Amino acid sequence: MTAGRVASPGPMPAPDRPSPNPQPLAPVPPAPQVRLGATAEDGIAASIYALVERGAARRPALAAEMHGRAELSFEEAIASVRILFDAGEVIVEDGEWDQPDLRVSGRLPHIVALTLAPLVGGVPNPVTGPGLTALAKVAGGRVRIEGDRRLARRLLRLLAIR
Repeated sequence: MTAGRVASPGPMPAPDRPSPNPQPLAPVPPAPQVRLGATAEDGIAASIYALVERGAARRPALAAEMHGRAELSFEEAIASVRILFDAGEVIVEDGEWDQPDLRVSGRLPHIVALTLAPLVGGVPNPVTGPGLTALAKVAGGRVRIEGDRRLARRLLRLLAIR
């Protein structure tokens, strides 16, 4: 060996050939079926359905592991939206739960801000402008998150626009 050279640990496989010992990939569970349930004249369940369906297609493993009843409740004269995550199926519809596992409430634009914020660990990233804005809405009480925090983080990831 000459000065300035490092001994190679062995030949590297050619980039166009598969590795001699490929690691098996973990199977990704299928995305749950997302259905639109009952809608109200003053409701936005169809819009939330589109976000949930998109999120389940983009993150099928996340959607498959979600269980519980979530509710989005708005201060405006808009029907609440309830979401059921259960047994490989997600149902999104206008209406309220008597006792949801998770309730997110506030003005519609403030709740939408949560879907626009980049996330880190399932919560809005405070080092970004949109993330800091979303966190300020929660900290200031303009958006209230009550109930299952784990379901809340997963729902934010599922509804995330980015």
